[in-house]
Amino acid sequence: MVPHISSSSCIKLRLSLLLAMTQLLSLSYAFQPCRLSAKTTRLYASKAEHDVKNIAIVGGGLAGMSAAYHLLEKIQGSSITIIDKAGPGEGGASAVAGGLLHPFSPRGKLLHLGVEGLNAANRLIGAANRHQPNCVLRDQLYRVALTEKNVDQLKDTANLYPKYATWLSPDEIESNCRPSSDSILGGVLFSNGCKVIHVRTYIQGLWKTCQEMSNGRATWCVEDSPISQSNYDWEKRLSQFDTVVFAAGSGLFQDSILKKDATDFPAEIVRGQSIEFSYPSSSDYTNEALLCGKYFAPLPGSGRVLLGATHEWKEEALDRSTVMEELKQRSYDLAPFIWDEGSVQNITVGYRVQSRRGKFGRMPIIGQSVHNDIHPNSWMFTGLSGRGLIYHGVYGDILSNAIIAKTESVVLNDNPDALWWKP
Repeated sequence: MVPHISSSSCIKLRLSLLLAMTQLLSLSYAFQPCRLSAKTTRLYASKAEHDVKNIAIVGGGLAGMSAAYHLLEKIQGSSITIIDKAGPGEGGASAVAGGLLHPFSPRGKLLHLGVEGLNAANRLIGAANRHQPNCVLRDQLYRVALTEKNVDQLKDTANLYPKYATWLSPDEIESNCRPSSDSILGGVLFSNGCKVIHVRTYIQGLWKTCQEMSNGRATWCVEDSPISQSNYDWEKRLSQFDTVVFAAGSGLFQDSILKKDATDFPAEIVRGQSIEFSYPSSSDYTNEALLCGKYFAPLPGSGRVLLGATHEWKEEALDRSTVMEELKQRSYDLAPFIWDEGSVQNITVGYRVQSRRGKFGRMPIIGQSVHNDIHPNSWMFTGLSGRGLIYHGVYGDILSNAIIAKTESVVLNDNPDALWWKP
């Protein structure tokens, strides 16, 4: 869901107030070290069959759908209710994401749990692809170098991780991607599991998979009006469920959900605006995904491409002309043809929760509430920021194991830093 920021878009919230809030929102590739052993999983699943069966997930974006899939997979006979302001794939930051799946930072460093995240995401994509075979738009993408420092960084990436990254000369980049710019000094091809996904279609496919897995016990509830009401009784609404997962992203941080004077929660809300272009279908532009600070990503259909995204922390959004100016300044050398020959079709906007930077960069916020005022068995899954695709699968898997076990200790056994956000 795409919320409206009514106070400061740079909201920092005290953990104790977040977890004690009186109203809460609107709301194949498995990698073994991030999963319980088969024996332990069967043990917890057996117990969960009796006391974790009726689950509500507030928020149906990447985080919510990953949680739903893993819980349905592991808990026999469970039912899932998704509560969201919009239908599957129709709202929130996930619906307007660029869809670039790869395990590397902008400097070409392998992310913490990057390979595990890539494998877990591909597992979910495979499940969604059975119902939405067009959700995968490309099975590769390119990161280009515009400075000598970029060249050194990306050559190191290709040398260290040849399974996923291949160094290409400027001529090879031009041949494969058609950008004719003297500023491009080469780049790397990301492949072998790296992909471009149409996230909206992917979420729709994953939801259909969840419906199939649940044997009719998966429900999607669109609740626009109650979610927007500051006095909505979430405690009453969620009382029928034995387990609740709050995965609503930036919706968790609206004034109607949290106290306005809350401080120090390790995350902030960031607005991102992107431009949808169309270009002449008669051109020889290859429409491959290109990254270098900003990105160009293909969209479904012919002659369509997405350029993203701004990073806005101020309460007031950038106007259309400023968005155009900022993105053109940062991306023209990446694909001059799009700017010279393309036409703007739409400007999209999404809000995401960006967690505070730690020793592993910006990590998701998962775990159980310390205070269960809204529901006695409530969990959180937020803070995916710009790494939603690479992290939603692996952290949804981790969180589901903890929910089944009814303890965070299983998370800490193999992932001691997963609860970094707790005091």
